[in-house]
Amino acid sequence: MHRFADENWQPEDYVRRTLADADEEVIRGFHRSLVEANHVVGGDLQRCVYRNYTEFVTISKEVSNLDSDVLHLKGYLNELRSIWEGFAAAASASDEMIPANTMNLGNSILPRRERSELMTTDMQSIYRAQIMNLWENVEGSQRFVAYAPDRHIIRECINLVELNPQTLQPRQAVHIILMNDCLLVASKRKRSMSRQYKLVADSCWGLQDMAIVDIRDSAEVTNAFKIVIYPDSFLYRAEQPEDKHGLMHAYHLVMDENEDQQNELLPSGSQGTSSNYDAEQPTGPNISPADQRWLTDLPDELEVLIALREFEETVTCIEKARTMLADCRGEAPFLREAAAGVKKYTDSLCTMICHDLSNTLLTKLQSQRYVGWLLRLEKGKQAREVFLATRSQLVFEGDITTYISELTLVVFTLIRNTCEWYRDSFKQNDMASGFVTWVEEQTKIYAEIYKRQVFNNSQLNCQLIADCFKSTLDQCVILRRVGLDLKFLLEELFLENIKETITIYETRNIEKVEKFAKTDNFMVVSNQNLGADVRVTSSVVSFYNLLIKFVNDICLIAKLQLYTTVVGSVSRLSEHYLQTMISESNSRGPNQDQRTAALMNVSFVLDNIVPRISSQLNFHFDRPIPELDSLRARLRGIAGRS
Repeated sequence: MHRFADENWQPEDYVRRTLADADEEVIRGFHRSLVEANHVVGGDLQRCVYRNYTEFVTISKEVSNLDSDVLHLKGYLNELRSIWEGFAAAASASDEMIPANTMNLGNSILPRRERSELMTTDMQSIYRAQIMNLWENVEGSQRFVAYAPDRHIIRECINLVELNPQTLQPRQAVHIILMNDCLLVASKRKRSMSRQYKLVADSCWGLQDMAIVDIRDSAEVTNAFKIVIYPDSFLYRAEQPEDKHGLMHAYHLVMDENEDQQNELLPSGSQGTSSNYDAEQPTGPNISPADQRWLTDLPDELEVLIALREFEETVTCIEKARTMLADCRGEAPFLREAAAGVKKYTDSLCTMICHDLSNTLLTKLQSQRYVGWLLRLEKGKQAREVFLATRSQLVFEGDITTYISELTLVVFTLIRNTCEWYRDSFKQNDMASGFVTWVEEQTKIYAEIYKRQVFNNSQLNCQLIADCFKSTLDQCVILRRVGLDLKFLLEELFLENIKETITIYETRNIEKVEKFAKTDNFMVVSNQNLGADVRVTSSVVSFYNLLIKFVNDICLIAKLQLYTTVVGSVSRLSEHYLQTMISESNSRGPNQDQRTAALMNVSFVLDNIVPRISSQLNFHFDRPIPELDSLRARLRGIAGRS
């Protein structure tokens, strides 16, 4: 069963190896085992469906209710925002207008009008026709993409497939429509009572809130790329490389154009803002009634803006409030309350912006925008620390083995050449300690980069860890020629990370072992890998394959220092399986056949599987494994107590 689930499994090769010299009786027995396995899998699937159906219905109803509640909440927030804007407009209308303010208002509106006046009526008509055609051809797109001046379609990619990031299996065919300010993803779905297909809008993101990351071609997937919207990511594959490259090129062009436009508008925008503030500043120690009302209502407005993530407007309000408070003299209670409220929401806003800035997948434009907000809030030191800390945590996307090999070559070549230069320049023996300290520092810096790239990988891969460590040891051999041996230092630096990797691997397998035991039907099956005369249940076969793979993987990275960790993991896996299997057998009632099958499982695990693992570990560590012998003696009492 385990081999059939392998993505690289070849049925022709398996049949050729298994049945090459088999007679008719063996072939019939093999066929019966396949039929039995099919029944077992079908029964397990049916039980899982029945067991999870009620929970699935309940969760579906809760999700539906949550979706409705979110829509209601969004409507209430929009209504509240409209009410506040109405109050602000009414208050402004009742106050006496200052001519300087009027001039500033005209200056702030003028750039936006000039931008739209530059666009011809024909281009706006074409853009409107594009959006209307999108609404007509993509169901549900109107609620994601509303019409706005200058919004238009840049590129449409139709031959794309969404992949499962874990299994790399196709999920659904999708279309991606790239616009100048957003990106729309639509799935291809079959029409009811028809063979035709329709496009249904699934999601839409602003270009400033997302990033498209290219993924290097590999044996598992080609022409792939990721769309990252922190903290989520979506994996897609193009049918042709031209489709992927065209989308990536168009995306980078749009982002560059948007960045250029923002840089062009930034000076004028900042000047207009400062002039507005100068005009709105109180000219004396007293503050106008309108400004007093605005400062009093400011905390509520800031709370709503932060909840809506309207960071630009929030920063503008805080700047305006700071300017007012700086020019107001006196100790009025409302001034102290306003200053405390501004400080409170400034800290809250900075926390949110720093959290977003710490995302390692941000684009350059997004990072500049977050840093700009922090600088305007007078949090430059905090912005610098978060930005540099984030940049130092970047992880390489691609072939990690090649990257580590090249990194090792560069670092160790530097150490070797420095050793030769230092030895020829400083011939005194008492000067050698300084060089050894420098080598240790450089090795630790290399180890930190190595850990971040290899051990922080989302997919646990012992073969990858072993290959990367082998490339490192190959360079250590070169350093021995100049009198440096860093192997023991590197093994010590990586010891805790390898131990943590083994522990995580064990935890994942504990969950699988428990699932094997709980889904066992306690019907005796035969397996060619265990021997034609072996009679055990399906969970023993699954446990055998899992334990063999676990030990093979761990032996790739485990050294003698990790002997206790490895043997302890094997012991815990074996004991957990036997305890769970016996407990599951007893919970199903006094069935003599099940009890007999469970006892056969215990005997086979203790008399065959554990000794085989002990022999393999004996060969790997070159020493006896008495702990597994003690485990066998202790677990034999399980059968008697059951």
